[in-house]
Amino acid sequence: SDLDVLQQLVDKTAAYNMGIVLLARHPVRALGRQHLINVWISHQGNDWQIDLRWSNSDLALLLAYQLTQNWSGKINLCMAVRAEEDVNPATSFLHELVELVRLPKNSDVTVVNAPFAEALHEVSRADLAIFGLPNPARLTFCQEIVAAVDGSCLFVRDSGEESALA
Repeated sequence: SDLDVLQQLVDKTAAYNMGIVLLARHPVRALGRQHLINVWISHQGNDWQIDLRWSNSDLALLLAYQLTQNWSGKINLCMAVRAEEDVNPATSFLHELVELVRLPKNSDVTVVNAPFAEALHEVSRADLAIFGLPNPARLTFCQEIVAAVDGSCLFVRDSGEESALA
């Protein structure tokens, strides 16, 4: 199937330390009004220190920044947390990330106290949603995310050479 072929290609990029960006374009809305981009950042565990080297977020943040410049748009950093006590540290973490990455001043942060699948429905609908692509990639899970978001999505994996903090 096409998904199997794509899975093989994605797996090979990881073997060669190549970054990859997969676009799942909504068949009707495409990129919408080209205004709002939701960038989903993974929960950081108990260590809320900015260290993008292990979080696979550099390329996603850099792409979001460039797209908002091209679109005169807005970035919304999003995170799902499973415990109420993580909401404040996660919010502070995302605000600090906005500053350190030098994202536009109008950038927002949204932290949702819910499992990831539920959190997808609780954030503002964006023209584009950007997600990290884990290694190994699970493309069937990506398809589930696209269906849940009901919009265009980018799935991004860093090569390891990008730095949003540089």
